[in-house]
Amino acid sequence: IDATCPLVHEIHREVKRLSEDGRQIIIIGDHGHDEVIAIANQVKGSLVVSSPSEATKLRKMKRVGVVSQSTQMIENVQEIINILMTKVYDLRFVNTICFPTKRNHEQIKELAKECDVVIIIGSFTSANSKRLTKMSQTINKNTYQVTCSDEIDESWFKNVKTAGISAGASTPNYLIES
Repeated sequence: IDATCPLVHEIHREVKRLSEDGRQIIIIGDHGHDEVIAIANQVKGSLVVSSPSEATKLRKMKRVGVVSQSTQMIENVQEIINILMTKVYDLRFVNTICFPTKRNHEQIKELAKECDVVIIIGSFTSANSKRLTKMSQTINKNTYQVTCSDEIDESWFKNVKTAGISAGASTPNYLIES
């Protein structure tokens, strides 16, 4: 069974279209991540860039098509695009960050400010869940990531009035509900 998100399949199609247009493909994403590997394998010669420092090291190029891993942080993508704009003559960027990811990133920034403690539910192998946790921790040091309710520590809630809960994009609803 192919359980690939339909939005990720759309990224595959975009990469093929950009490549057919004669563009060097750059994927903004995490090296070694399954989604990024699959996107890169859609066409030959794709480059993966995970950080602004990696983008700075790229050579100048004439025609480039850029997509991103669906769960990338918009701030990272923007920084990399700003650097690519100084290195690429003809740059075409297709914003492939999925809407739920964008929404979750914006909401976690508010939730982390408003709550005494924040719980992120999601796998420790999930790039999206790890990013949500990291984003929240930069705002609220009382942020914890768990994979299920059994991992919640009651001591986290001592002297706490408000608790916020969020979850990675691929976290099943039954885990969130429990």
